[in-house]
Amino acid sequence: MPLDTLNVDPEAFFRVERSGQPLVVYECKLEGVPCGMFVEGTTSAVSAHLRGHGITGPDSASTNCLWAGCSKTLKRGGMTRHILTHLGVKVRCSVCGVVKCRLDILRAHIRSSELCRLACVDTVHGPEGRFLVPTGWTTTHQV
Repeated sequence: MPLDTLNVDPEAFFRVERSGQPLVVYECKLEGVPCGMFVEGTTSAVSAHLRGHGITGPDSASTNCLWAGCSKTLKRGGMTRHILTHLGVKVRCSVCGVVKCRLDILRAHIRSSELCRLACVDTVHGPEGRFLVPTGWTTTHQV
């Protein structure tokens, strides 16, 4: 099967090469500023990518979502979390398996549940995620 060539955020590329482990990236679908870049589905990576598009300013400022097909108005401080919902990235409790759309909501679950107090957070990748693999990665590697 042929491999696709992706225009990947350089930081994600270097992280994969340094660690030797794959990660999941998502295509940027911001309208009006198409970059065609694939970005890791994490808060820090999405936030940095938005800054690269010039989406900056005070967290309390109202702004419109520029994601393809979305017209939601929200606070600038919530834009990164909102974009993660477009990517379909979620988080799961490692003990009971409950899935939440936001890390802060899952952390509240873990704090409030006696059973889950020692849980870890697992990432649930969105349906359009693509694996970015290190150079020399073979099909015998396990993800």
